[in-house]
Amino acid sequence: MEKLKLTVALDQHFTEEELRKIAEALGGAFELRNRTYMMKTSEESPPTAVFSFGEITRENIPYLLGVVKSDYWKKARKEISKILGKRREDEEPLVSFECSVEDVKANMRCRTSDQKMVEAAFEHLHLALDTLWSLAYGKKLPGPKSQIYFGFHEPSKRFRIDRAVVLGKDFGEYEFDEKNEKWSKVASGK
Repeated sequence: MEKLKLTVALDQHFTEEELRKIAEALGGAFELRNRTYMMKTSEESPPTAVFSFGEITRENIPYLLGVVKSDYWKKARKEISKILGKRREDEEPLVSFECSVEDVKANMRCRTSDQKMVEAAFEHLHLALDTLWSLAYGKKLPGPKSQIYFGFHEPSKRFRIDRAVVLGKDFGEYEFDEKNEKWSKVASGK
């Protein structure tokens, strides 16, 4: 099987050397050639690291979940959390995982300078991916062309759905009741 492509981008609060170390930690499992970047963000933005998995399909989800549950990932997340879990210019870094499944785009974010929490975000990423997959293929979405935002809940050490935004004629913001697996509209564009 071909390696899954991963794009890694760090903003100006990080160094090229840190980007190289992260790429080395992940390079055995993902295709990273020409897919690592230093990006420029606004001065108001927190230090930001983005890991983009692109389109997740039926063909590549087993590979992706296999990697993020593996001993390889465990070793990589320890190295990466040392780099990303440092306060920079007195601000907590933001770690963002991005992907899409079908017409659903997802953004899973963790903002902390606690190295153990950054590592926990990497450790429990597979649970957020499982939830996203289940929602997308179970047709349990608030509408077509949804953008789902997950936030990292430190007490439980896992990602939880913060909200979803639906584009198009059903434009609006939705919240998710995890217990009942139901969406409810909380704001609309009108």
